[in-house]
Amino acid sequence: MTTRRLITLGLLLVSGLPSAGAAPISPATVAAIDALFAPFDRDGSPGYALGVVRDGKLVLARGYGRANLDYNLPITPRTSFHIASLSKQFTAAAVALLILDGRLSLETPVDRYFPQVDHFRADLRLKHLIYFTSGLPEYTSLARSNNAPWFSYFYFTTDEAIATTLRAPALEFEPGTRWEYSNVNYMMLARIVEQASGKHFSEFLASRIFLPLGMRDTVLDDDPTLVIPNRATGYLDRSDERARHDLEAIGFGIRGGLGYAQLERVSPHYGGSGIFSTIEDLALWNENFESGRLAGAAFTRQMLERVRFAHDKDNDAFGLVFGSFEGREMIWFSGADLDASSFMARLPSEHLAIICLSNMPHGDSEGKAKQVLALLLAPPAG
Repeated sequence: MTTRRLITLGLLLVSGLPSAGAAPISPATVAAIDALFAPFDRDGSPGYALGVVRDGKLVLARGYGRANLDYNLPITPRTSFHIASLSKQFTAAAVALLILDGRLSLETPVDRYFPQVDHFRADLRLKHLIYFTSGLPEYTSLARSNNAPWFSYFYFTTDEAIATTLRAPALEFEPGTRWEYSNVNYMMLARIVEQASGKHFSEFLASRIFLPLGMRDTVLDDDPTLVIPNRATGYLDRSDERARHDLEAIGFGIRGGLGYAQLERVSPHYGGSGIFSTIEDLALWNENFESGRLAGAAFTRQMLERVRFAHDKDNDAFGLVFGSFEGREMIWFSGADLDASSFMARLPSEHLAIICLSNMPHGDSEGKAKQVLALLLAPPAG
């Protein structure tokens, strides 16, 4: 039996596929999906994990390529990837739960938890952080006190990033008047969750979200010494001259040539990123939007709430974005970091969700996932 057949059999056994109660994916479509990832499905190559959720059931779970090249370990649906900015929806979910608890609201003043913002002389509210319209400068646009680069190998923390932003002399714009994507907004939200709940962020996520949903392989990487079972190591193509040049510009040199450079997340910042998870666990998270199992319909409504501000962008929700795909509403988010590329989306009208995770920062999980969605939505041949 071939290696591919053995891996596929293992995935079927682990994932319990096909799932009862959900329409199966045709063999022809599965073959076409496999062909998209075939160039990575070999020894010596990083790759992808892919999950398709239909009617709340994981109907396809695949691993392509290797999670670790030192030991040639295959990627499976239980491989744990850094999900990068997909973490933001879990930070937002923690806020949503505390709103339902009555401990927070969208109108909560930020200075209640960060008095340092008072020097900005602006009416900064929780909603401005959630919806990327705070005007706070991103920490990466400012110099560190030690003049080191904002790069994981030069170790920095959530607190350092927030403190750097809060030392800025002014906001970039009045809250609510412009939209600007921001990681520090969500770092601050994570710290607000800790203060409002009295629990460390990792403890809150585990007790209120991960464990209630059965997401037993999902964890916040807030400690660089943490052991994360089945962790996928990040890899960058050594022949990528632009990436190598960018790294050398910050004093981080790598050899050129063929093969891959190994990259690992060693700075424990969180809120905007930092969660490790698996295809199987993220399928459970997606299922909650169908079932409301975690905290009922009120939680789902809060997660999907959109707010109008004094600018044109109004398609953001709680760490999620409303968009469209082939004429269908799509609720999605993507992520990328030095060790990962990630994408997750739901098409509510189709009761369909897709999850694509990669251990390559330039893996373009979003592009791959959309190619898969196009195959899944294509009319049957003949």
